[in-house]
Amino acid sequence: LHHHQSPSSDRADSTLDLSNLQTIDSASCEAHLTTGGSPKPHPKNISGYKIVRVLGEGGMGITYEAVQKSPKRRVALKIIRGNRFSKTARRRFKYEADALARLTHPGIAQIFESGVWTDDENIERPFIAMEFVNGGPLTKYVERKELSTIERLELFRLICDAVHHSHQKGLIHRDLKPCNILVRKDGQPKVIDFGVARPTERGVENVTEQTNVGILIGTLQYMSPEQVDATDDDLDTRSDVYSLGVILYELICGDPPYNLRKKAITEAVRIIKEDSPTNPSTIYKSLRGDVETITLKALEKNRNRRYGSAEELGN
Repeated sequence: LHHHQSPSSDRADSTLDLSNLQTIDSASCEAHLTTGGSPKPHPKNISGYKIVRVLGEGGMGITYEAVQKSPKRRVALKIIRGNRFSKTARRRFKYEADALARLTHPGIAQIFESGVWTDDENIERPFIAMEFVNGGPLTKYVERKELSTIERLELFRLICDAVHHSHQKGLIHRDLKPCNILVRKDGQPKVIDFGVARPTERGVENVTEQTNVGILIGTLQYMSPEQVDATDDDLDTRSDVYSLGVILYELICGDPPYNLRKKAITEAVRIIKEDSPTNPSTIYKSLRGDVETITLKALEKNRNRRYGSAEELGN
């Protein structure tokens, strides 16, 4: 789910005239919010929030730009999609809210509030109000700013620090990718979307039902070899380290280490588990040396040969 923050500062937000703020055009923008088969217009208000526009839609949720009425501020407001309104979806949604509440780091979008609102069909639906990030996806930011390799590496270190914080708080993200890392206009990255995060420790209740074992959770292009095996109970933080390695490779080389477009899922999984990535120095000779070595170590198939933590990779 993509969500972006207005360049307005907190002080500027305090002068917002909510009565004149343009809101969502329900007639022209529809979403599947009902539990039945027919679509329903987006809501104009959710609890104490005035909806402005749709920011993004994922498999489970929809995120809106909204204005909180008190205190007056812009937020990213996430709700469950109607066709995913199940007990599992509710549990995952609650888990995401609880997970975000444990994370207090400048590199992670903060949660402001979670709650329940009653829609016009008298159905109670949970929502999460989050920090509204001023910026866009990681790769678009570095391209637009034309950052040098050193500047990209400095930005990447900040991302590693944020991911390490989530690991210290007991969370594996499981879906790290450029569009889940937004960069503010001042250069501060923000990791978002902990919707499929899971606990680092075994024995902690997993929000994924047993019937989901064998289903890939995450984004294939950025999954580790152990994650594509869909053996979720065996994942640890080094799976996120691998995903960071894919992101690093893409940052310095311009493309991910593997081209999985138009590949059958079985072939894509084989490539991730077996094929070696092209050496970065083959793409840009200037990457020969430490940067290449670091990147390839993060992408090791065998997790025991990767960096042991996001902090170690950042260092």
